[in-house]
Amino acid sequence: MLSLLALSLSPLFLNPAVLQTQEPLPAGDAGRIEADIRHLAAFGTRNTLSSTKSKTRGIGAARRWLKEELESISMEYHDGRLEVRLQHFEIKPGRRIPKKIDLANVVAVLPGTDPDRLVVLSGHYDSMPSSPTDGKSDAPGANDDASGTAAVLEAARMLGGLRPRATIVFLAVAGEEQGLYGSTRQAEWWKQEGKHIEAMFTMDIVGGVVGSSGKQEPHRLRVFSEGVPTAGPKVVGSDNDAPSRQLARYLKRTAAQSLPEFELTLIFRQDRFLRGGDHRPFNDLGWAAIRLTEPHENYHWQHQDVRKEDGIAYGDVPDNIDFAYTGRVATSVASAVRELALAPAAPNKVRVDISKLTPHTTLRWEPSTEKDLAGYAVLIRRTHEPLWTDRVEVLEGHEVTLEGYSKDGFLFAVEAVDKSGNRSLAVYPYPSRGN
Repeated sequence: MLSLLALSLSPLFLNPAVLQTQEPLPAGDAGRIEADIRHLAAFGTRNTLSSTKSKTRGIGAARRWLKEELESISMEYHDGRLEVRLQHFEIKPGRRIPKKIDLANVVAVLPGTDPDRLVVLSGHYDSMPSSPTDGKSDAPGANDDASGTAAVLEAARMLGGLRPRATIVFLAVAGEEQGLYGSTRQAEWWKQEGKHIEAMFTMDIVGGVVGSSGKQEPHRLRVFSEGVPTAGPKVVGSDNDAPSRQLARYLKRTAAQSLPEFELTLIFRQDRFLRGGDHRPFNDLGWAAIRLTEPHENYHWQHQDVRKEDGIAYGDVPDNIDFAYTGRVATSVASAVRELALAPAAPNKVRVDISKLTPHTTLRWEPSTEKDLAGYAVLIRRTHEPLWTDRVEVLEGHEVTLEGYSKDGFLFAVEAVDKSGNRSLAVYPYPSRGN
């Protein structure tokens, strides 16, 4: 068992925020993103109830184009390795669905050496005008959510040539505006197939527009995450350490390596009031999933018929978008996905020993069978701090005692690390009275 003195000046105690594991990614290409957003907006409407037969208008034309675009990305950037398909599903009449309809998610899978561990990037490609059941009126949906869908496409380009350990999924879902139908079905399918979603990022409203407040911050992004898990194992001793919170912290760290001037603000809530996003069905099944959204939303440009009224322009049109901003969002997520997909799986059964009163803390976890494993690291912070402040490397064994770090005054998590320095998600420990 490794024992470390808390107040020593050992180089094992590192600041996790400044550790660099990968070469920075370049900023997403604003020109490509603009072309993608304008192309999606040009379908006129992508409402769930719009045409599936037209070659030029409606949700059917949009999903076929997305499939073709991902197939082109596969050939140009991935040597044909992306497995692209339309995943069809039927929705029966219900709230916001007046008739039975056929929908489809657009799914592009980059196989990893582990086919059952998935890292998912998602945007929803459907749109809506003022009424969610209006499939006829124009609903260009440039920001909500052609911007997130374009960020998924750009991330797929940026990660070209990657040979990941975890399987990466580039996902564009339908039916979000009617009740998160596409993401719910996709999450349920993967659960039935025995997949483990290690991380899910949904990019929704990431166009960086001028908000209803008149403010615009082109170098800031909000990241929403739940603190108490909706499902899965309980978190004991913290309201702030659900798997989704660990994913949000991970994203903030990796994004800073590629875009240090782009500030990711962690919002310690699952989502905005009165709104919902495609990460929620994944949270409902106990998986780490977070939502990315611009800092200042403009409600005249969301869920509105395109019109001018009392001198005010309404409608979600491409000319309102900051395409370079969407490129920065794509880079941020691609940075996290790259490291997560290359890293070992997160440690299993991480626990903190509470069998006796002591000023020290002992942590244990199951040994990993992952190849290329260099060891583990323990992350540490005080209970009031939002981000990890210290990191202790544990290069041998699967147990450590941190002398002088009381489990009553600090929070901990354990991550696995490979020989290239790629770090898994951090796992918060559960209390244990024995081994």
